[in-house]
Amino acid sequence: MENDLTAFQASQLQWLRSQVDRAQDDSLRKDAQNNAQHKLFYAREELRMFTSNLRKAGKNI
Repeated sequence: MENDLTAFQASQLQWLRSQVDRAQDDSLRKDAQNNAQHKLFYAREELRMFTSNLRKAGKNI
């Protein structure tokens, strides 16, 4: 079906989600790096932009 994700898109979506999870875990650590919040912001933003573009293309996420 045209609304389904391709295998590449699905794997990229999974990878981006894992990046957000990892960045969030890192940012919540007591000994978090100074830039942990920035990494989390950019990971979330990249995921948001990716999913937004897929939705605009008519993909179901």
